[in-house]
Amino acid sequence: MIVPGVYAAKGARLSRWDFIRAVDIWAPADAVIGGWSAAYLHGEHWYSTERGNGVVDVFTSAEPRVPTGVRERRLRQPIPAADACEIGGIRITAPARTAVDVARWSTGADRKICIVDSVCSATNTSVRAVADAATRMPGQHGVSRVVRLLDACDADAHSPQESLLRLRIERSSLPQPVSQFEICEPSGHLLTIADLAYAREKVAIFYDGKHHGDPEQWRRDLRITARLADLGWQVVRVTTGMRPEEVMGHIASALTRARRDLRHLTSS
Repeated sequence: MIVPGVYAAKGARLSRWDFIRAVDIWAPADAVIGGWSAAYLHGEHWYSTERGNGVVDVFTSAEPRVPTGVRERRLRQPIPAADACEIGGIRITAPARTAVDVARWSTGADRKICIVDSVCSATNTSVRAVADAATRMPGQHGVSRVVRLLDACDADAHSPQESLLRLRIERSSLPQPVSQFEICEPSGHLLTIADLAYAREKVAIFYDGKHHGDPEQWRRDLRITARLADLGWQVVRVTTGMRPEEVMGHIASALTRARRDLRHLTSS
């Protein structure tokens, strides 16, 4: 038995999807799967693969006897139609509502920001949509805290590390960069997309995660860095383990060099 009334063959290896589906079959008629299970089904992978694994949040106004692996989230009123959807026949919270829920159930302001960024990026959801979903949750615990942080969120961020780097820059004396900036060859063909950039000064900032250690990716990064230099760009590559002050120093130095080059060009 997976949950009451739902069974699997003896010895069967159940995936997380299987367990969520089993809970959905067991759940009361008005139930909506939410939280990290919804984030997982929506394709968010930075947090949901570990968080909530083995526990499924179920929104319901009923009072079922909750089995192991299910966490009841009591509804005072039905979840609005705009905040629910179906994936694979399972009724779950929509991306924007999911972002609000998983952020409000998490601790730490920066973590909440990174979580909203991650859900939005995975689902192509705007921060504005998250704000709209929050307005449909009046009085619910933790929602106001999330709303106060939305101005610091960026749906274009591709990883929590990138989000944290952006926040660190924004809180420093450095100017605010733009996210996911496309850099093209003179022909117009896309060369690369900088995680963060100062377009006028031509400073490109990249956060190099674990996959950048792959030999082929490493060679590609070298080619792109060399080509960016040919095109007059200052390149800053940030990796795990770099100290915050070290990162800020590299970015500040790149901006200084870029501005010096810009002054030279405009005066010649």
